[in-house]
Parts: sequence; C-alpha cells; structure tokens
Amino acid sequence: MSWTYQTIEREGFALQVARNQTDGPPLFWIGSAMYYPRVIPLEIAERYQITVIDQRGFGKRTITDLESREDYALNKLLEDFAFLQRELKIPPCPVVGHSGHGYMALAYAACYPELVSKLCMISTGPSHGSHLLEAEVYFEKEASDLRKATHIANQIQFQKNIETSPEDFFIHFCVSQEAKGFYQIPFPSREFWNGIHTNKLAFDYLFGEVFRDIIVSEYLKKVSVPIWICMGKEDFQVAPHYTWRSILKEFPKIKCTILEESSHLPFLERPDEFLTQFQNWLQTK
Repeated sequence: MSWTYQTIEREGFALQVARNQTDGPPLFWIGSAMYYPRVIPLEIAERYQITVIDQRGFGKRTITDLESREDYALNKLLEDFAFLQRELKIPPCPVVGHSGHGYMALAYAACYPELVSKLCMISTGPSHGSHLLEAEVYFEKEASDLRKATHIANQIQFQKNIETSPEDFFIHFCVSQEAKGFYQIPFPSREFWNGIHTNKLAFDYLFGEVFRDIIVSEYLKKVSVPIWICMGKEDFQVAPHYTWRSILKEFPKIKCTILEESSHLPFLERPDEFLTQFQNWLQTK
C-alpha cells in the first residue's frame, strides 16, 4: 500500500500527515503519521481512505523556546486535530484512536461533534491510573512462563537502552512491552519505530498524568455518535478488557468487542476478524 506524506506546521510543531491511495470511505486516525501506516494491515488500508496525523508528542519542534507542559495540554492537541481535519478538507467521518490515542479520540469526539461521525477506540483501557494496576494482576494470572521470562529480559534491555538514549524513552518503553503487547513472542516491534521522533515531556505529561487521571465517563456522556471499543483478550499492556465492564453498564449503546488470540494491536494480529467487526459496527446507526 502506498502512502503519501506531508508536513503541516502549527504553533511551533511540524506535524506529519500520512494518507493512503485508496478510494474508500474516509477515516481520521490520530497518533503518529509514521508509526500507524506501518501497522495498519492491507486488509484495512485497501478499503478505506485513511488519514493518519501526528499528535504533538511526535511532532518536531520548530521553535527554540523552552517547551512546557502547557504545550501539550489536551485542548491544544484537540485544536490541532480540528485544524488539520479542516485544512485537509476531510468531511465528518469515523475517528480512530489506539492505546493512549484512544483518549485523544474520545475527547475529540466530545469537543468537536461536528467533525466526528463515529468513534473507534482500540486497546484503550478506562485510564492509565488505578485501572492500569489491574494489568499486572492479569499478567501474573494469565501469562505463560515464556511470556513472563521474555518480559523480564526485555526490562533488563530497557534499562540499558534508556541509559544510551534517554531522549527515546517512550520508544524504548514501548519496545520493552513486547511480551505484554503482542500475542506472538518474540516480536520485532522496534522496526515499527525506526526514524520516529518523540517529545519526552509530551508523553510524561499526557500518558503519565492526564490519562492517569482521566474520567472517561465524563467524556462518554458528551459523545452522541456510535462508539466501538475493541480490546485484545491477551493485551497485558493496558488495563484489561474486563475493567470496562462497570463503566459500560452506564452506556449500554457502546459496543465493546474482545478479540481472541490478539493483544495490543488487534487490527495487525487479527486483521480479518477486526475488519469484519469494524465494518459491522460502521453499518450501525
């Protein structure tokens, strides 16, 4: 699948945009314009016209001013997304967010309803706070001995990696979670991150504080479009699928699908099953 890339500068950040060459219904995918085209399988990319945009955590800074947490305030990111969607003339369409980007997509749908027709959150737990603590319990209970041993080895390598290049902490962390985030182990996930720039402060603040404290029900109440949450059954990287149960009792219209034999990237690991479920959901009113 061929993707075209462009860079749009906004408020001191060079935000990349990736678009595939497919004449299909539009999808607006929030995250990293370099990472996600590498993991979106052909089965999906050949059916939808996908635009993947950077959030500020992946955008190279174009100004020399000292960065601050305010640069990465969630409302600023949402303003970026709306600006890019309008600038690229993308009509109201389904918005997709994976992992921590699911919170960004959720907030975007709540704050810019005129630009979002449906909301898809993939491998996003209820928060990165108390709910995430359950991931370790789930891992200890359900993971195989091989998976646990692999994870320990990855943590040793992680410490070496951050000593060598601490500025790439987020990438090193994600790679260190392979045994928790991929159904197949070992899995060479580092190749997905080649050449990707990260702003450490963005991830420290957003993933470490904002998404730790997020109350998703407050955002869900504001979203009127159909919502689909898709979780891999063996995803040990985020809060487990069952941590959604008590919250979703308040929102019976939200569809939640648990894909077997998949982990943190169910669309990559189970593309046919994911696509079937995704298409069925898109047909709902």
